[in-house]
Amino acid sequence: MPKGQIIDSHAHLTWDSFAEDQEEVIGRAFAEGVVQIVQAGVDLKTIPEMVQLTEKYKEIFIGVGLHPHEAKIWNADADKQIREAAKHARVVGIGECGLDFYYNHSDRDAQMLCFKAQIEIARDLNKPLIIHSRDAWEDTFQLLEEIGQGKVSGVFHCFTGGPEVLPRIEALDFYVSFSGIVTFANAKNIQAAAPLVKKDRILVETDCPYLAPQPVRGKRNEPSYVWHVAEKLAQLRGVAVEQIAEQTVVNARRLFKLPEETR
Repeated sequence: MPKGQIIDSHAHLTWDSFAEDQEEVIGRAFAEGVVQIVQAGVDLKTIPEMVQLTEKYKEIFIGVGLHPHEAKIWNADADKQIREAAKHARVVGIGECGLDFYYNHSDRDAQMLCFKAQIEIARDLNKPLIIHSRDAWEDTFQLLEEIGQGKVSGVFHCFTGGPEVLPRIEALDFYVSFSGIVTFANAKNIQAAAPLVKKDRILVETDCPYLAPQPVRGKRNEPSYVWHVAEKLAQLRGVAVEQIAEQTVVNARRLFKLPEETR
């Protein structure tokens, strides 16, 4: 893999897939130049474990939030728990949260209510949103415009849109994060969008343990594989992979207010 520094802006290292070798996975990431990792939250019960991870590794930061699949449990207590957890110094974002009308594991009304509330939390606490949006672009944009009121920043993680949604994202001044999906042969729409994202608004991620990029597809994904995403973006944008890595490091640190210190 290329030499240099890179940031995995979205990972799930506390999931069961890493239960047996989490330390080794993180060690491999650091050895491959991954200097910081943002661990995204999806539920309430794993917040303590995520906090422990940040206390063990100064290079790992977290988001806290409720994934749209879990939106059905949203209530005042969930709101309180996320607001309280977000006070921790290593919490750099709210989420992942958003809308998923593909799976609909929570009904749409519950998802909308849950997402609205987390936009308000992000706005109140001045934290960026980590957004999951699937088959729900119009509703996602409307809520960000109406509830965010231009006072919320954030990222569309694991971007699965095409060029047609980029103007709305740009109008919101949000970031776009590409995962291993951009390396898939059938991801033509995503690949068409990749060269069009402003260079100061592009991020890379693994979304591990899922979505391993093409060179390692079929394996469990892990943060060290984020370089494969950067390589594909470099190809699509006609620049060196080191340039993608350097720019996305700058971008991730700007969005999440990460320190510049490295190992």
